[in-house]
Amino acid sequence: MKTRIATLVMVFGLFVAVSALANDEPVPASKAVTISVSNHIADEIGYPEFAIKEKLECTVVVKLTIQEDGTFAVDAANCIDNRMRKHVIANIYKLDENADYYSQFAGQQVYLKIKFDLKLV
Repeated sequence: MKTRIATLVMVFGLFVAVSALANDEPVPASKAVTISVSNHIADEIGYPEFAIKEKLECTVVVKLTIQEDGTFAVDAANCIDNRMRKHVIANIYKLDENADYYSQFAGQQVYLKIKFDLKLV
């Protein structure tokens, strides 16, 4: 009887330990993946017309997660100008031409800065 109780306690303890260690949080992407995603997004997102007309320069900071299908889900974005933030988010959600490549990095989280500088236009 004591053996059965000890076995049940050990199994329950193992179950609790495994459950506690199971983590659904995204894993930070490697430097190579971060650079690849950053370059891909920077190449695809254009300088919006309203920003050119208003001579608006800024940086949009984005935190995104690579989804199972290789597309990007924006977890957070921050910028001085709300229109620029919305422009970047909308364009990130449209990106899917390299989804097959990025699907191998599913679940990884990427932090990036997208700089809008009129000297680069």
